[in-house]
Amino acid sequence: MKNEIMLNNSDLKIYSSVKANTVEEKKAVYNALEKCDVLLNDIIGTEINIKDFYIEERQRDEEDEATGEVKTVTKYRTILFDLDGKTYATGSYGVYNALRRICMVYGEPTWTEGVLVKVDKKPMGNGKSQLTLVLV
Repeated sequence: MKNEIMLNNSDLKIYSSVKANTVEEKKAVYNALEKCDVLLNDIIGTEINIKDFYIEERQRDEEDEATGEVKTVTKYRTILFDLDGKTYATGSYGVYNALRRICMVYGEPTWTEGVLVKVDKKPMGNGKSQLTLVLV
C-alpha cells in the first residue's frame, strides 16, 4: 500500500483575493493561513481597513445536542488582510455573509484604498449572537 498526499483536492472550495506574485508575498500568504495575528472574536468594536480576504469552505460533521443526530454542516474559515498586512481570522458565518454583501456593493477585492469596517456582534434571536462586519 502506498501513502499519498492529495495536493489538488477538487472538493476544497477556496476564494482568495490576495495576489501573491513574489516568493515573499507567497510566504506571507501561506504564513497567514497557518497563523493569523488576531482572532476577530477578541476585538469586537475595533475598526479594520480590509484590503483582501481569504475564505475556505469546509464540510464538518456535528452532533445535534438535543437529538444526538449527526449532520454535515458547512463552515467558513475567513481571514481578513488589512492595509498594513495584519491578518484577522474567524469561523463566523456572519462575517462570511457580511463579506458577500460588501462585495455586492464594492465589487471584489483587491481594495487598494481598503474598506473600513467595524467588528460587531449581533443577536440572532435564539439567545445566541453572531459576529458581523459593519461599514464605517
